[in-house]
Amino acid sequence: MPLTVEPWVLREPTLHVDDLPWAAALLTVANGYLGVRGTLEEQRPEVPDGTLLARVYERFPFEYAERAYGFPDHDERLVPVVDACAVDLEVDGERFDVRTGTLEHHERMLDLRTAVLHREAVWTSPAGTTVEVRTRRWVSLVRPELVVASYEVRAPRGARVRVRPVPGCPGPSGDASEPGLVTDACGHEPGASWTAQRTVRAGVGVVLATRHDTSSSPGVEAAWADGPHGRWLEADLDDAGWVRVTTHAAYGCGRRPVEQLLADARDVLDAAAEAGDDALSAEQRAYLDEVWERGDVVVEGDDELQQAVRLAVLHTVQAAACIEGTGLRAKGLTGTGYEGHTFWDAEGFVMPVLDHLVPAAAAAHLRWRHATLPEARERARVLGLPGAAFPWRTISGAECSGYWPASTAAVHVTADIAEAAVRHVAATGDDALEREVVVDLLVHGARFWMARGHVADDGRFHVHGVTGPDEYTAVVDDNTFTNVMVARALTAAARVTGRLPDEARRLGVDDDERTRWSAAAESVVIPYAEDLGVTEQSAGFTRHPRWDWSRGPEGWTPFESHVHYTELYRHQLVKQADLVVALAVDHERFSLEQKRRDFAYYEPLTVRDSSLSASVQAVVAAELGHLTLAHAYTRECALIDVRDLRRETQDGVHVASMAGAWNALVHGFGGLRLDHDRVRLAPRLPPHLSRLLFRVQVDGSRLEVDARRDEVTYRLVDGARVTLRHVSGDTDEDVTVSRDAPTATRPLVPVAEPTPPRQPPGREPQA
Repeated sequence: MPLTVEPWVLREPTLHVDDLPWAAALLTVANGYLGVRGTLEEQRPEVPDGTLLARVYERFPFEYAERAYGFPDHDERLVPVVDACAVDLEVDGERFDVRTGTLEHHERMLDLRTAVLHREAVWTSPAGTTVEVRTRRWVSLVRPELVVASYEVRAPRGARVRVRPVPGCPGPSGDASEPGLVTDACGHEPGASWTAQRTVRAGVGVVLATRHDTSSSPGVEAAWADGPHGRWLEADLDDAGWVRVTTHAAYGCGRRPVEQLLADARDVLDAAAEAGDDALSAEQRAYLDEVWERGDVVVEGDDELQQAVRLAVLHTVQAAACIEGTGLRAKGLTGTGYEGHTFWDAEGFVMPVLDHLVPAAAAAHLRWRHATLPEARERARVLGLPGAAFPWRTISGAECSGYWPASTAAVHVTADIAEAAVRHVAATGDDALEREVVVDLLVHGARFWMARGHVADDGRFHVHGVTGPDEYTAVVDDNTFTNVMVARALTAAARVTGRLPDEARRLGVDDDERTRWSAAAESVVIPYAEDLGVTEQSAGFTRHPRWDWSRGPEGWTPFESHVHYTELYRHQLVKQADLVVALAVDHERFSLEQKRRDFAYYEPLTVRDSSLSASVQAVVAAELGHLTLAHAYTRECALIDVRDLRRETQDGVHVASMAGAWNALVHGFGGLRLDHDRVRLAPRLPPHLSRLLFRVQVDGSRLEVDARRDEVTYRLVDGARVTLRHVSGDTDEDVTVSRDAPTATRPLVPVAEPTPPRQPPGREPQA
């Protein structure tokens, strides 16, 4: 379905029933605690999983053909709960259904400035009665449990209408002997209702409490009438008459009695009523005004990319704003894809954006990781190791992957968490979080790495039997990305415990242990193919046979859906950027010439069967001067869901890819590199962009970067001063902006693009 291209709006100008599952994900309004997908209020046709809560999940037992030691016993899956925005509408006795009668007009619009979803529909029933339906819904980014929705019906020539909020309440139901969500009880009274549900095995309870306020045009009387599991609002509308139901809904969830959860939800509704709708809207707008002031990226020269990156920012924020006590999910709360799990992409792709847009949300995610340290330490114990082994995929903190070669072997997730923690402190200057959370994550991670790796006869530190980001090359020795991340994690642990002696003593870290960490970090093996002059993705990788492209598959079908893993694992076939991620993360370890050779070698091997790949390839391509290619990769990750490039958006948007669009622009074309207290910027624009403006956090200060064709202006927005390293052409100088001198302008040297490397056949950037 075509969407209009507008700078601050995502507009669906017409309705195509087949596109409803895709639109449900794309038009989600959420806050990280709860998400209301962009389903039609009437749920005709029905699109599943209308409302999701981050804390409401169920445990499902794993069934293995061959169980072995250390395999997880159960999976965890997000389960949908009763909808707060569902409405049933009858017009002169006929149910409103977009598939019947005549749909004269239908438009939905997601306002990116306010995160409010608007809908307008004009429908003529089979009997000839015409009504207009106007709705709006939003999820508070300030009050985690709160949803606000309105449903207005107008009748240009009069009609009798019946409106029933929350028809999705099924009444007591469910089989308490099978895993899943069951409804225990519900209650209804004029203008209010509540429903209590729980997951059978995980034991998570949820209560939805709603209050419905009515208003109507002069002379129209509306009254509530009883119905099964709900009450109908009935009204006789005269010509041009209207009636409106405004719903305030609150979700309470947790492992507590229903009465307490209901009381919590009603407290939220009481507080919302006391504040009033104007104040609720004002606080929502104030929150997003701050987000856009911090994180808006201005792109001139590509209107489609401009809209897409703003949508990407909004979805990234909606996945994170209220995640206290939970982790960042791969799909946010826009669908149940990946069962609602958290993966390493939270730290690797989403947190680098949140550090600058919503630092409090990034900190909340780190606090959640810290709260799951007991599970991570227990997982390490099961593996026979000290320290902490964080899970590949999880909701609660327990490992939920039953395929160990691409999960338990992908130990880099523990180092990814360490990297994200260090990067967050560098961006925000949050010393308290460093003492309370970060040092624990680093120390327990360092102890894991010292046991997981080993010093071999060559005197070097090796990490064997691992899987890097490339899941088509599993259980290898000395994966470069993993080893690079291990070295950085060990160095960070040694540095932080040296700077925080009280915390080091609390954790039993002495100078001897710190010295061993530093020595291991300095001696980590980075495999290298001398004959080719390239860094190896893992030891011996370049000696594997290359893939025969005549074997297929054709188009964008994932290889793993058509080729057995034993074939994938033995070839030089890269699912997603792996070695290239190491080039992006540890940018000082590899020379520019080495990066050129490595990028040229791995581009023809990388099939991008993961949505995580394009943004990293964009960053490295931009650094190497392949600006047109970087622009194409940036568009791919920004437009992945707007265009449904993978044909899987119905399961939820790709939050990491959307965040990756911001990363591609800021880290790629902006050239931002942030290590500890050092910030480096090397702006460069591709041919089709004439301007790029963004803001970033540097040690608690805020810096604006405004890059145009021939110059860049740095401006201190907030804080005392920022000293940055400006790089352009042969220029490499320190630039300081301060309160006394808040702006500095420097020339940009045009970049001559080298011949770009080729991609695998049929795997060129999609957008």
